[in-house]
Amino acid sequence: SSLKVEERTRLAVELHDTIAQTLTGVSLEIDAARDFSRTNAAEMERHLDCAARTLTSCRNELRNCMWDLRNQTLDDISMDEAIRRTLTPHLSNASLAVRFAVNRDLLSDNTALSILRIIRELTLNAIRHGKATDIKVAGCIEGNKLLFSVKDNGCGFDPSDIPGVEQGHFGLQGVTERVETLGGTLMIDSSPGAGVRACISISLPAAQFHST
Repeated sequence: SSLKVEERTRLAVELHDTIAQTLTGVSLEIDAARDFSRTNAAEMERHLDCAARTLTSCRNELRNCMWDLRNQTLDDISMDEAIRRTLTPHLSNASLAVRFAVNRDLLSDNTALSILRIIRELTLNAIRHGKATDIKVAGCIEGNKLLFSVKDNGCGFDPSDIPGVEQGHFGLQGVTERVETLGGTLMIDSSPGAGVRACISISLPAAQFHST
C-alpha cells in the first residue's frame, strides 16, 4: 500500500515536471516560429522542428507513464524476466540479450522499479536516436554496489556534446536524474559510429536489502 501511494505520487510529479513543462516548451517554440514566419523561414522551420520533436518525446513519456501504472513486472521472479517484459514493447526489430545476475529478492521494490526505468530510457534512446539493432543488458552485485550496463550498436555520439532538451532529446537527461536520485553514478562510453555503453553504479545500503 505504501509503495502504491509513493508510486502514484512519483508519477504525478513526473507528469507535471516532464509533460506539463514540455508542453510549455512546445508552446514557446511555436510562438518563436510565428515571430519568424514573415522574416526568416529557416528560423521558423528550426523552431517548428524542435516543437515537433518535443511533442514526440512528450507522447513517448506519457506512454511510459501509462505503462508504469499498469505494469506487473515487480511480480516477476527474476530481474532478467522483468527487464525483458519492460523492453519488449519498445524493441521494434532490435535484438535483446539480458544477463542480469542479481537476485530479485535482494532489491527493494523502489530500487527495482528505478533500475527498470533507467534501462528502458537507455534502450529507447539507443533505438530511437542511435538506430541501434542490438541491445545488451548486464548487471551484477559487487559488495554493496549494484553495477549494470546497457550496450548498443547504434550510431554513437560524442559524450562531450550530448543533444539535450533544446534539441528535443530527453532520454539521457531523464536517466541522469534517476541515477542521481538513487545516489549513483553514470558513465557513458561512446564515439560517433561506435555505439554506446552506459554503465551505472549504485550503492545499496544494508537496510535496502530484503532479508532472505
